[in-house]
This record gives sequence, C-alpha cells and structure tokens, in this order.
Amino acid sequence: MTSSDIVVGLDDSQAARAALEWAAEQARTTGGPLRVVHVIDPPLLTDSGATPGLDSSLSVDPGKVTPAVRNTMARLFDKVSPEASWQLEFSQGQVGRLLVELAQPAALLVLGRGEHVGLGRLLIGSTSHYCLSHAECPVVAVPAQSTLHRLQQAEESVEARAP
Repeated sequence: MTSSDIVVGLDDSQAARAALEWAAEQARTTGGPLRVVHVIDPPLLTDSGATPGLDSSLSVDPGKVTPAVRNTMARLFDKVSPEASWQLEFSQGQVGRLLVELAQPAALLVLGRGEHVGLGRLLIGSTSHYCLSHAECPVVAVPAQSTLHRLQQAEESVEARAP
C-alpha cells in the first residue's frame, strides 16, 4: 500500500454503498488506488480455520468466505466500475481497529456513517466514531444515500433562492 491509497470499508448497508461510491469518485479524481475492505465475522467463513482474538486481524482468502457474502461484495464492488489498481479484499477482526490499522499508511479512510443512535449506539458501538478517534489519516464518514440525497436537495434549494 502507498500513501496515496484510499481505504474504504464495505458491508451491505446503504451507508457503506454510498461510501464506496464516494471513495470511487475520489480515487478517480486523485488517480490513487482504492482498497475496498469487507470485514467478516468467523461464522461467515466456510472453513473455520484460525480465529483471531479481539485485538488481532486476519486477511482472509476470498475462497474461504461464504459464496453469498463473497458474491454480494463483488457485485457492489463491480457497480463502481473498478480500475485495474483497485482491490476488493476480505479481512477478519474487529472492524474499527482493522480499518484503522489498514489505513495507517493511506491517504484517506472512507466509511459509511451508520444511523445508530441512543441505546443502539451504546450496545453496538460506532465504527465511524472509533475510526474518527483513532485513525492517523484523514477520515470521511459518508451518510447513507437517502441522507446524502436530502442534503443535496437542501443545498440545491438554498442555491436556487440565492440572488
């Protein structure tokens, strides 16, 4: 990985999809490589193999990821028409820590901003909050497309009213 890489976390959420789209556009604009990372839990592996502890991470051979998960992530990756230098990879570990570790030498870490609030955030935690608090590179937290769309509509409305 080089210091011009953009790392983006990907899962099947609407916010992560929006983050991937934003990161792909940014990578095209800057000409930097894009590293798309899907972090999996041990039950989603077809071969249990070694399971890391909470503080460790493990790169996972895509062949050991269940076909449904592998195909879903590949389909999402393909939707952004990836450049030859872009990578889709699977890792296992604690999501926030893993993304921060992988992005350490990167130019940028991009993630979807979840909608966890109140008790949900307390129980589940916030990957974006963890990454914003611990990453050494700049972090962009992209809201879900519906939220992003509402923000764009509001901006357009303000611009339309401006003299």
